[in-house]
Amino acid sequence: MAVVYMRKLEQEPDSYDSNFTALTKGVNLEVREWILDKIGNSKSILEVGCGTGSLASQMALKGNDVTAIDINFQMINYAMQNYPSDLKEGSLLYQTGSFSNLPVEANSQDLVVSTFMLSELRPFEQQIFLRNAWKVLKPHGSLLIAAEFVPNGFWKLIFKIKRWRYKKRLRRLKLRSTFLLKWFFRYIKPIGFKINTKKDWKHGTIQALELIRVDDKGTNEPGYYQPEPKKFKGIISQLRIYRCIYTGQVDLVPIDPGLYKSGNPDKTSPIIVTANYEFTFIKVMRDLKGLDAWVLCVDSNGINVWCAARGNDFGNNQLIEAVEATGLKEITERKTLILPQLSAGGVATPELQKKSKNFPFRVVFGPVWSKDLPEFIKNRPARKPDKMKLAKFTIKHRFRGFITHTTFLLRKIFLLPLIALFFILLTLNSIGITIKLWWPLEFILWIIISNFLITFLIPMSKFTRRFINKGIFFGILNTIALGALTYIIHNSIIYVLWNIGIFFWISFFSTMSFSGYTMATSHREIQEEYPIFNIINKILLLISLVSVVFGMILL
Repeated sequence: MAVVYMRKLEQEPDSYDSNFTALTKGVNLEVREWILDKIGNSKSILEVGCGTGSLASQMALKGNDVTAIDINFQMINYAMQNYPSDLKEGSLLYQTGSFSNLPVEANSQDLVVSTFMLSELRPFEQQIFLRNAWKVLKPHGSLLIAAEFVPNGFWKLIFKIKRWRYKKRLRRLKLRSTFLLKWFFRYIKPIGFKINTKKDWKHGTIQALELIRVDDKGTNEPGYYQPEPKKFKGIISQLRIYRCIYTGQVDLVPIDPGLYKSGNPDKTSPIIVTANYEFTFIKVMRDLKGLDAWVLCVDSNGINVWCAARGNDFGNNQLIEAVEATGLKEITERKTLILPQLSAGGVATPELQKKSKNFPFRVVFGPVWSKDLPEFIKNRPARKPDKMKLAKFTIKHRFRGFITHTTFLLRKIFLLPLIALFFILLTLNSIGITIKLWWPLEFILWIIISNFLITFLIPMSKFTRRFINKGIFFGILNTIALGALTYIIHNSIIYVLWNIGIFFWISFFSTMSFSGYTMATSHREIQEEYPIFNIINKILLLISLVSVVFGMILL
């Protein structure tokens, strides 16, 4: 779990080593000793992600020629300030650098070393790192890595609980979390390594590996990893779809990113690009109906195309790394990638060539819905018909959105507060203060009705693009509807008046939350509204809570 918090520690080079040692409870020092025992002397060594240079300097002091790189200039600057003064036999060079462009010649290194860096890399980046390390190693050279992995059995549960806690801290610090090494062991053999030795600590949470470079094909080139075919038909796949849709679409549900096959594609088959969200993958594969095509799943972090493009998880960087990691340009003669229309908000096509000079593909945006892919591929219209470029929010989509969004609110926003409230009410009742225990259930009913009105009457709010205005509109509408229903149930106009604030707030808050489901506005517009929305939302919530509490006590 230490790696999750490294993002914060890396901002403070002076205290990084001591804090990281405390965080790992000294395991990082044991990892360092394991590596030093492995390397011997008189070796050419490249360390990737050297941090403060503490390991690099010790490797050099053993008589090795060490090149140490890190992407963080602060770390390199600190390492250079602490350059070992007693270095005699070996050599040590520090410089800023990245795993994607290693600053040494091909076939020049006896060893490549990297500790606690892999979790900073996404799956495709891990593959790119392995391929680049393979290229710079001499034949039968070794890659020594140490990283945080997900343990097995009971310890997996403990690991996830701790990771959840650390991720909450990172969110408070406004730092992005690290990545689980979920599929890393699958990459090793296809790319061209074999595991020679392995050591683990803390029940397998931290592992160190010695990987030996192999070249079974005699090509002097590393291989590419290609994920196993994934089932997209049958009951299990359908249940996975239901899981994605009807549990709020708030959980990351990734599949192994990579290049998949629909039918039996060859070098001339079309290339479809999509997200590595499981529901999206299943839907695309089903809609292709066995059409011969390559399906490139970029690493969208297990998020659907629309949300990933709005949140910087489906953009130029993800597309470039997917092409590089899969070796797509060597597999196909096609020079056109067909992207989802809804990814246009994240992919800036004019910038692709600027970001990567080796990007050989032209990008076209296909239809909004994957069901139109076969027709689009067959006819290749110069101008897409409206049905292929407009995402209409039909009754069917609104019904699904109603269930998904309501589930999201109940699971992620209101579940814990309602449970806490119930036990508070239960405690008050037990000491003789009579409070209505059924109120949390009534609140859930209000949420359901409010979201039903928003979802199915959303076309009525087309008079404005601003979701704050939509929230006010639906707040008024919801207040009238819930007020009438509550009066019918309780036959008390006073009880209705005490709850008017909460009626309005539920709908106001839910309308802004619902913005991501409608495709009615852009991510930029929503972000511009959020500062004002947050102020109004907090004021309304405070007024509503005070009113409800007084109403529950006095009535």
